[in-house]
Amino acid sequence: MHDTPPVDLLGGALKALRGSFRFDHVVALSRERALYHAYDLVLKRPVALRLHLIPESPGRAWFLRETETLAALDHPAVRHVYAAGEVESYAYRTNNWIDGESLADAMHRGPRPIPAVMSLARDLLSALEHAHARNIIIRRIVPTTLMLDVSGRGVVTDLRHANTCMAFETTEATQTATPFCAPEVRAGGVGEPASDVYAIGANLYYALTGQEPAGDGGALVPPRKLRAAVPAAVERVLVRALRAQPGDRYFTATEMLEDLVVDAGAFHEPAAEPQLVDAGFERRLRRALGDDYELLEELGSGGFGRVYRARDLGLEREVAIKVLHPALTADLGVVERFRREAQLAARLSHPNIVGIYDIQGRAGLQWYVMELVLGENLAQRVQRHGALSVAATERLLTEALSALEHAHGKGLVHRDLKPENTLIEPDGRLRITDFGLALALRGERFGGATSRSGTPQFAAPEQLLGERVDPRTDLYSLGAVAYFALLGRPPFDGISPEAILAQQTTDKLPRLTEQRPDVPRELEEVLRGAVASAPDDRYPTAHAFRDALERVTGGLWHKLLLLLRPA
Repeated sequence: MHDTPPVDLLGGALKALRGSFRFDHVVALSRERALYHAYDLVLKRPVALRLHLIPESPGRAWFLRETETLAALDHPAVRHVYAAGEVESYAYRTNNWIDGESLADAMHRGPRPIPAVMSLARDLLSALEHAHARNIIIRRIVPTTLMLDVSGRGVVTDLRHANTCMAFETTEATQTATPFCAPEVRAGGVGEPASDVYAIGANLYYALTGQEPAGDGGALVPPRKLRAAVPAAVERVLVRALRAQPGDRYFTATEMLEDLVVDAGAFHEPAAEPQLVDAGFERRLRRALGDDYELLEELGSGGFGRVYRARDLGLEREVAIKVLHPALTADLGVVERFRREAQLAARLSHPNIVGIYDIQGRAGLQWYVMELVLGENLAQRVQRHGALSVAATERLLTEALSALEHAHGKGLVHRDLKPENTLIEPDGRLRITDFGLALALRGERFGGATSRSGTPQFAAPEQLLGERVDPRTDLYSLGAVAYFALLGRPPFDGISPEAILAQQTTDKLPRLTEQRPDVPRELEEVLRGAVASAPDDRYPTAHAFRDALERVTGGLWHKLLLLLRPA
């Protein structure tokens, strides 16, 4: 048996079709078939031209039946038939030419990006449902014939082993003995929709892990053991799709797709704006995040919305996602300010500022993605372990002032410094988050703090009065945060912003050295200079504040004094 057709047969076919097609180059040859990249001279477009060369061969009827099967389907994830016919003793068909590569070729570069695999799953499951509605079971879908076009869309190109073609199969039917076919198909059965579910599951498993599923009845290795970043919901769907018994799998491709979409997330633009209610918030968020992120757990919530720990499926790293409450994003002005402030904050690059990676909005939700900081915020630290030591507070101030000096130099004022957005990593390093968020949510001209979006106990008097803010406003808030770190409570407290403002204007601060004898008087004086009620009485810049702090904390005598003071 020859692996390529006789030269005279191939030459005769090219001659017979030369008036209709220009043959650019040969792609594949077998004993009876040939595949060319060609140009249709009538329709003026590139095509994939397939030839069958031997009329008396049993393969001729098989070729024509596969052509009929392909022509019965009209789906973007199934290769189209443009034309077909017989000229002289040759049969041919033309299909759309797919610029891209097979999944098998793509896998030479390693497992595919998780978002790309999620998109591939939707393409293929949609194609299966289209085929099954026309009583076509594809039966065999393998990486070598599953094409990925330049946009990443999956395209099924080979229907030779579909149920409609089984009566015409020749000895090549043994090609169904592959781990990408369901067990019942490998055994020679006609198959059912659940058989194609298995085939799709096997290809997705391979694309995610780089390993073929166990095709010999062996135990399936869970995908997350081979690639930890695979979302848990995706693993659950694939494990079910690859069960040995058809009855244990998804009954239809639609059922599998819906399960994947609901649990793993997929976004499609809604026909109407969704209701702004909290019910189903997390499920709605999963769908909005689509294939980009996997939600792992909620980290916290507040008046602005919620923060989640999530996995970036493209870069395969953990991140934090801050999602605004839908009630806030109903105001288009808030959304615009939020995006503008997030864009400004994303320009900050400093070791003590939490970096912003991305900002997005879909389905009535708005969120931004930032670094995940392992640790706790200052409020949590004080609640669990009590007030900070003097040394820890000095470190907090030094690092926070370095961060503010960087941000103020970029023209960005935080406006809402407080213990909740002052994060402390396990090694003690400070990270400040939420630059600009307060202004975005408030939308007041000068950024006055309110009980909804600011924190009055840490807000400067000019904020509570709704006056213009500048970098000195942040210095006041940082000084108030330092009092909280040393005392376990803010310097001024009250049931309303007005009550707090009345105390601030008197400048009657609690005496640190009376309540914390280990606090140096010099440090207390520095802090009092930061929380003066009049902006002109404070340090003019973060640099000046830091200089004053270093003068009282940076010397040898200060360190000895800390050691000698009573605990």
